[in-house]
Amino acid sequence: MVQFNFAERTIKAKVVYYGPAQSGKTTNLEQIHRLTDPAGANSLISLNTGQDRTLFFDLLPFSLGSVSGYDFKIQLYTVPGQVQYNATRRVVLAGADAVVFVADSRKSLAKDNLTAFENMKVNLLANRLVPEKVPLVLQYNKRDLPDLHSDEEMNRVLNPWGRRTFLAVASQGNGVLETFNAVVQDMLTAIAVKYNLKEKGLDPASVPEVVSEAFARLLDKAGAASPAGAEPRPTAGRIVVSQAAAATQQATLQAAPDTGLVSEELLHRAIRSNVDLAEALASVVREVNLGLGTILSHAELLLVYREDARDKRASAIQSIQEEAQRLRGIMQELGRPGAHAETSRSHAGVPPPAPPKERPVASPPPEAKPASELETALQAGVASVKGTLDSRGVTVKLRVPPGLALPRSPAGSLTRALALLLDGVSSSCRQTTVTVRCETKPVLLKGRDGSEVRRSFLMLAVAHTGVLSQQDQQQVVQGTAPGPMGDACRLVRELGGFVRFAPLAGGGLETRLFFPA
Repeated sequence: MVQFNFAERTIKAKVVYYGPAQSGKTTNLEQIHRLTDPAGANSLISLNTGQDRTLFFDLLPFSLGSVSGYDFKIQLYTVPGQVQYNATRRVVLAGADAVVFVADSRKSLAKDNLTAFENMKVNLLANRLVPEKVPLVLQYNKRDLPDLHSDEEMNRVLNPWGRRTFLAVASQGNGVLETFNAVVQDMLTAIAVKYNLKEKGLDPASVPEVVSEAFARLLDKAGAASPAGAEPRPTAGRIVVSQAAAATQQATLQAAPDTGLVSEELLHRAIRSNVDLAEALASVVREVNLGLGTILSHAELLLVYREDARDKRASAIQSIQEEAQRLRGIMQELGRPGAHAETSRSHAGVPPPAPPKERPVASPPPEAKPASELETALQAGVASVKGTLDSRGVTVKLRVPPGLALPRSPAGSLTRALALLLDGVSSSCRQTTVTVRCETKPVLLKGRDGSEVRRSFLMLAVAHTGVLSQQDQQQVVQGTAPGPMGDACRLVRELGGFVRFAPLAGGGLETRLFFPA
């Protein structure tokens, strides 16, 4: 299901490649990865059998960049084509915003194509998706082989709704991007119509043109990253989890008689866990690549700065240390003992085991750690508006990770900005507790000449239930809003930062102040 973040103007959507076994679904993703991401910034996550057959799915996080002012991101999946993996196909198809059906053009595979197409319709309905309304593009693959059906014959059997079709030789990259471009156009058009995005700057009529332009920019950028004559990287940026026993185990689970909990339900939960795990892995890979890019860019600056530019060198070194610490935190959380077991239990509905009882041991109370400069500055901001907060019945919780340093802004400016923000938030707040958190965020900035520069910012985020209209948010962001929140934004802008809003899952907003780090 498409996910929106209007405050940050991002859209995330899901495309699933469907079709019979060995029709070329995974090959399509491999070619898209090779052609659009030669530097390997993203990773293709594959869960395969020992015979290199796709067991669960392939996941390729793909960013199309800015489309009509929206940062449009796509997650590409494939499903296993083998008949026995129907439960897997149904799980992966859940929440799909568009489908590419990849058919094998050989006459001998006509029955397999039709069976897979009918199975797709059944699984779409099982996920409460109407097959006739889901954006769908068909690819007739393997056109380089003998004894083929004509495209007219393929349409007669597989294209009752008259959707767009493409002839392809996916193994050579022919027709792959054309298919992908078409399904993105159809999907984004449907999203723009369904959610009335024309009022927000995305006219459905202009979608085909803007998507094609975005693809052209993406391919130009990829071509620059992979100069002519460079060696191809068929396996770069790909993570493969391959285990022959998994295929046997899955087939056994589905074939087993129902005893207690239905084996289909057990399989469904296992697949869901693997989907979540692969998505988490893809996210970690992106974060690590982003962090390494930041570290390398600052390392290059260290080589440029002369010894007498001590302030700039110190700033670059500090940025490298902060980014390295952030990456370490991500990896430590990923490797936390019991983390995967707790995730598996939560999917299976099993509560975590109770911790063992231990005899109390007398020990001296731990010494309180001194507050960091950043925490001290934030505490001062809260203290300066304590009277106002108390009168409104609002308390503030600060969450400051250890080791996080002050931004380049003076500590007093940070204190003032937080005080103004808390004053503005508490005036419309319906809860008694407001949480303030902060973290370092790498941000990709665009210059007037279109060039992109990655900079590090300290994000100060305040979660609150007070609702701001889109117009009010825009005024705050532009620094034209009256009142304390407007003053906070104007101060942040003067310091070289910016303000953004993010909707919260349970309702309300998170107001985010970004200070140059």
